[in-house]
Amino acid sequence: MEIIRDLNSLPHYPMPVVALGNFDGVHVGHQVILRTAIERARSLGGSALALTFDPLPAKVLNPTRAPELIMTPEDKHELLRSFGLSGVIVLTFSRELSMLSPEEFASEYLSRRIRSRVVVVGHNVSFGHGRAGNANVMQRLGERLGFETVVVGPIECEGVAVSSTQVRAMIKAGDMTRAARLLGRPHFLRGTVVHGRERGRTIGFPTANIQSRTECWPPDGVYATRMVLDEGTYPSITNIGMRPTFAEPERTIEAHIFNFDSDIYGREVKLEIIARIRPERKFESAQALATQIAADLQRAKEILAAS
Repeated sequence: MEIIRDLNSLPHYPMPVVALGNFDGVHVGHQVILRTAIERARSLGGSALALTFDPLPAKVLNPTRAPELIMTPEDKHELLRSFGLSGVIVLTFSRELSMLSPEEFASEYLSRRIRSRVVVVGHNVSFGHGRAGNANVMQRLGERLGFETVVVGPIECEGVAVSSTQVRAMIKAGDMTRAARLLGRPHFLRGTVVHGRERGRTIGFPTANIQSRTECWPPDGVYATRMVLDEGTYPSITNIGMRPTFAEPERTIEAHIFNFDSDIYGREVKLEIIARIRPERKFESAQALATQIAADLQRAKEILAAS
């Protein structure tokens, strides 16, 4: 599967069926859109493609109010790749692109450049200048431009209409179990292991300090987690926060991997966040903190064994 950033080098795909969206998080609602496109392409003997944007349009149009990304663009593209699409088209979003009317966007990109036979969208899709385009507009444009429009959703999970906004809200509330249900997988942070102050080592719990490239973090606290490395997945416990016992000046992510002593400094890792154990709080001493961590460790092992 190819990731195409330059439409001038777009391969010839027979009977393109295009799933259109931002796809931040690639949650279960997005997954229905993708599978619908794949099934439709299969029935036509065509090619299923995803069409998405980088950066997220809100990052360009209203950067101070743009939402935190659930996953890095690279992780999003790789997850899209895993569905078995023929290709992922990544359009560079710019103010110039944002000025296109819904008809101009559909005509130039979906029709002329990609030659879409079918376009699959979510029920709440918006596109074109001023977000003037919606699912009904896409259907009317498709009739005029020669492509079929398939509208998916809403998709509900536990009585909630699934959306990236809902996923972010659950992550920000520390409800990692419900977030995982909407995502169809645990939320994870992607980053590099860097040298920290090695506070954990001094109290018997060495940690990997992770410099996250993922924007959407859960609230400060202690979490049962899994550290994903190239060689395997390891149970772990992670503190996210300011380490108030030591009055540290910046927010950090520190993961203690169970029964693990390899050097992973400088390596890129993925940290799956399974469940929140407790909020972060200040302890009277390092010894009191160590005692609490031992109890947290036991709780983390119970959560991970059951997950």
